[in-house]
Amino acid sequence: MDFNQIINIFLAVFTLGTLITAILTIRQAKEFEKERTRPMMQAHLRIPEDFSSSIELVISNVGQTIAHNVTFKFIPDLPELSIEEINASTIGSTWHRNPLDMIRQRLLGDPIQTWVPSYEITVMFWTPNKDSGSGVSAEGIPTRSKIEISYTDGYKKPTQYSEVFELNASLLLYTTKPKTPVYKIQKDLQNIHQELKSIREGQGFKEASVSRTY
Repeated sequence: MDFNQIINIFLAVFTLGTLITAILTIRQAKEFEKERTRPMMQAHLRIPEDFSSSIELVISNVGQTIAHNVTFKFIPDLPELSIEEINASTIGSTWHRNPLDMIRQRLLGDPIQTWVPSYEITVMFWTPNKDSGSGVSAEGIPTRSKIEISYTDGYKKPTQYSEVFELNASLLLYTTKPKTPVYKIQKDLQNIHQELKSIREGQGFKEASVSRTY
């Protein structure tokens, strides 16, 4: 084997190695881009802006692409108490329909075909029990439960994703009112009303009544 043949073999091996490296790099770039732009469903509990007694379940897609065939599973399964049992454990409210029926209708039916990025839904989920030591809500949901969300991406050969999120109502019980934009507006209006009242009283005006009788 002469020197030229050795050089040709070396160049062929080098070219093949470069080609393989380029192919692997392209595949890695595609996988990275797929992971970076994947759909990403998530769930958490939140105190509603009106600070009602029921804690909300919030579900959203925080990813960059559409989630497909979205299904939900609660761990343990949602309880099925009668409306009389729920009302007997609820503080200050009367239900005329099981509040968990909305969750069953919206989340536990057929798979949701598409869930677009940034789309969010909220449903009433956990109402404090009169018996604070019972460890369950008025609806019978444990203080700590989980929700499993399964879905796929939009590729021809879709990737299946499945994530489990803890729903820990004890973290939100007896917490202060959330400082949401609505709450801040309410506080600003209260402050303005108080300032106007002080101005009226300082100038000798009686407080005007805005109530009307029809």
